[in-house]
Amino acid sequence: MAGIAGILSKRESLDADSGHRFAKMMQALRFSDAQRQQTYISPKICFGNCLPISCSENSHYQYHEELGIHAVIDGLVFVPHAERSQLSKRYSIHGTPSAYGLIPLLYHAYKEDFVRHITGWYNIFIYDEKQKLSLLVNDQLGFYPLYYYDSDACFVFASKIEAILATGLLPSVAPDPVTIAEHLFVNYPLSDYTYIQNIHTLANAETISIRQDKTTRRKYWSMGALYDYSPADKEQSFRMMDQGLSQALHKMLATEEHQLNVSLTGGWDSRVVLSYLLPEHRDQLKLYSFGAEDADDIVVPQTIASAESLDYTPYVLDRNYLDQCFMPEALKTIALSNGTRNYKRTHYLYAVRKIAEISPFLVTGIFGDEVFKVGRPTGGDVLSKNTIAMLASDFDIDHIMGMFSNSLISDCLQYDPKNLADALRARIEALKRQMDEFDTISQKYYSIRFEYNLRKYFGSEANSYNDFVFCFSPFIDIDFLENFARTRYFGIHYSFDSNSIRLKKQSTQLYHDIVQANYPPLTTYHSARGYSMKDATTLSGNLKILCQKYLKNRKKVDGFNTKPADGLFNGFLEKKQISSYTLKIPDNDLADVSHPDLLSLIYWLGMVEENYTR
Repeated sequence: MAGIAGILSKRESLDADSGHRFAKMMQALRFSDAQRQQTYISPKICFGNCLPISCSENSHYQYHEELGIHAVIDGLVFVPHAERSQLSKRYSIHGTPSAYGLIPLLYHAYKEDFVRHITGWYNIFIYDEKQKLSLLVNDQLGFYPLYYYDSDACFVFASKIEAILATGLLPSVAPDPVTIAEHLFVNYPLSDYTYIQNIHTLANAETISIRQDKTTRRKYWSMGALYDYSPADKEQSFRMMDQGLSQALHKMLATEEHQLNVSLTGGWDSRVVLSYLLPEHRDQLKLYSFGAEDADDIVVPQTIASAESLDYTPYVLDRNYLDQCFMPEALKTIALSNGTRNYKRTHYLYAVRKIAEISPFLVTGIFGDEVFKVGRPTGGDVLSKNTIAMLASDFDIDHIMGMFSNSLISDCLQYDPKNLADALRARIEALKRQMDEFDTISQKYYSIRFEYNLRKYFGSEANSYNDFVFCFSPFIDIDFLENFARTRYFGIHYSFDSNSIRLKKQSTQLYHDIVQANYPPLTTYHSARGYSMKDATTLSGNLKILCQKYLKNRKKVDGFNTKPADGLFNGFLEKKQISSYTLKIPDNDLADVSHPDLLSLIYWLGMVEENYTR
């Protein structure tokens, strides 16, 4: 897995085996020996980075010899033009260094607060030789996960849990049944514990500084910072949002002059992104999608690409894919996501490995739906019914624990049910205390969305394929969000339980207006919804939408061949006799438990138990 890793001693020096431990750590971090990496090794500290396979240069390790500052970076970093100008004057910079080359200077100028002077999706480790200080930071949303183990003797961090396990520095490797219960209850862990005891996830907008034997943690931002703005009027709101998305995309375009992989699906979020790239960047774009042969995510992009003369490649999830590629890619997906993504997400890794041969950059519409839609969502994989019920109850602890008891999740865990329930209650109470700082359920909903759901679900997804590409979406750019928070479209201005036809139409109209303002032809093509954006603006189109939604039963297509995939993965576990001493398949099916999540966790835990607990 691409990313960063390190071992820091809190004593005089690392033990005699530290070099060997660190080598094993970096080996576990890499997907392939072909990946570029760079390391620093001393008696007191070891750290390094590893880049996606498609990167030819390691710009993500920076060392300023005069200042004695090392910086290793995972992800994407952008430095505003005004900030570049100030740094150029202060440090007499010649030429145009990359954003990554400026990180040591930014740290020297602003210390921990340098994160307020950059944007992007990143984890950064700083080692200040002169001050004997180490600093670990991430972006406001904490998109890419980073894991750490903190003891009296050492501090260990990595972009992959297995890299920490490979060091052998944990006194014991034991699964955490409470975190596993969290996952089964809400589709991923809501807390910053992990499936392994004593390994934690760096919270979003968090800094951890280590000097000698002292570790200091600080949270430098929260979603509440976006809740105090009065919304602009309709015309100004649209202008601000449109400008914010355009500026976000041009960050990527300004740093990457070559080809860009762009996801184009049957939905509308990717079409919004494409509307900002056409026609000016047409020759730079390499569009792709994946799905079953007759799925909307193949049929719709083919139609658009053909009509617009776009370079587009479909990755069809056919029988050959299932027979030849699915199982190996499924096991990699689960392992590379640190156990969080299940085998039904395999098609993402399958497609990304292919597009990485074109470019190390992927532009998508991730989180667009979550940004534009307001009101109470429908439960599913991204946001579970139980999470929605938590919010609707305003984090009523007794009500939530009643839901947990009724789900019978404890039947899946070989652990005392009472101890499990008590520990889970404590974690939900901690989450409730964090949410109590917000005034309304809508504010709590958006805090859950952006500070938990985004990084735990989508971030883990991106982490499962960051050995191959860097992922970019304008919808999670912090500059865009600060613009969006000032508009009338920001969801905190609407009741969480609102689900009126008027609000649904507002969302549809918003999609149309954005695309119409940037590249009107994209409003006319049909979509996975069964109608076009243009239809939402005409009487005949609205009748068509009404027919599609309420009168006509559209044939549902298994877009990702999920049923055959279920059988293949279940058969694999049975044939290989893979099991976990922590997690089991209950005698009776549990309606509230995702079967793919359960099976995938059994595989991941079984792998960890076999490799690290014997």
